Amino acid sequence: MATVRQQYSANKKILIIIGIFLVALTFGGIMSITTELSHQNKSAQLPQYETLLPRNKSITELGGWNRVSPPDKSPVFSYTDKIENIFISVSEQPLPDAFKSEPELQTSKLAESYNAITKLDANGTTVYLGNSAAGPQSIIFTKNNLLILIKSQNKINEKAWISYIQALR
Repeated sequence: MATVRQQYSANKKILIIIGIFLVALTFGGIMSITTELSHQNKSAQLPQYETLLPRNKSITELGGWNRVSPPDKSPVFSYTDKIENIFISVSEQPLPDAFKSEPELQTSKLAESYNAITKLDANGTTVYLGNSAAGPQSIIFTKNNLLILIKSQNKINEKAWISYIQALR
């Protein structure tokens, strides 16, 4: 016959094993839920509209998409790239409703508000270029029903801008 002490020791071991199992099961469930939410959040942070990227580059090569608009606003996504070793940030969004009836007029008004008054032609795409005295530039244009804004850290020559915009597919 087992003594009370031996029976207590056996019951204690069983309770400890059950406790460890329950903790592992709970932790595994929490990790599974967290992983699933992370995947859902990641896919919610991808554009749900057609986007443009430079020819022969994938979004993975460009570091991925970043949502730059607040969650309660229309989605605007951006990626970073380089032109002539100068970093640029390219943001894209679906053409706003206010732009759809007169995209050229609305784009020129927006460009003017950014002081982007130099007009360039990128193979039929009208591009507005703004220069800052400190060097950074802003580019505003519409293409494929997208409103696109590009900002550079330093000055980039006009031919390089045009070439980059023409390469967007």
